[in-house]
Amino acid sequence: MSESTPLVSADHLFYEVLGKSLLADISFSLAPGSWLAVLGENGAGKTTLLDLLMGFKKPSRGTVNVFSHPPFSDRATDRQKIGYLSEKVDIPGDWSVGEFLSFNSHFYPGYDFALEAELSRVFRVSRESRVGNLSAGEIRRAQIVAALSFRPALILIDEITAVLDIVGRRKLLKVLNELRHDGTSIIFATNILEGLHGNLTDILLLQAGKLKAPNEIRLALTSSSEAQFFDQVADALESP
Repeated sequence: MSESTPLVSADHLFYEVLGKSLLADISFSLAPGSWLAVLGENGAGKTTLLDLLMGFKKPSRGTVNVFSHPPFSDRATDRQKIGYLSEKVDIPGDWSVGEFLSFNSHFYPGYDFALEAELSRVFRVSRESRVGNLSAGEIRRAQIVAALSFRPALILIDEITAVLDIVGRRKLLKVLNELRHDGTSIIFATNILEGLHGNLTDILLLQAGKLKAPNEIRLALTSSSEAQFFDQVADALESP
């Protein structure tokens, strides 16, 4: 993939279920090394968009490409470059965290055990702990370690930070920013804006499955403070 080739792209993307439109006419492209936030109210289509990018769903119309290929083509070489974090992912409760991390490592030829150890230290993840004994936030921390330890080229995050405490969220955003400066691209679907200001290179504002106007996106990206960023995004999503 050349420098000019988008890492992720969608062109007139539609997704419909039983005649109901969940996403309508979505077009965007993302360059390597970018940090994109997909923002919108509950039910706006954020999770549906990430499901399409992961290949869990197929478009009803239009195209979507990740690493220049449709994600639902199930190319193993592409999937080995994607870190995926979602509340929909479950870990067997009778596993230890170490068993989960070891199982996960087999799927990624570039898995970095030194990075796993460092991330485990940063997020206070113990390999000896049983998953069934962990809180929801502690499970998410273990998932973060698993998803980032192979240095993915692309990270897709479907709002997992709601169950992280303030320290865990700050650590996640810090690690993501460090990985992005090393070339990793990030797509972060969320409705929690805290800590995002100053990190983002791109924004998608979704409202009822449709994109908001580019001018509102640019205004939010150029906001001079986190408070202004929050207000610009909220105002844009509230407008007709």
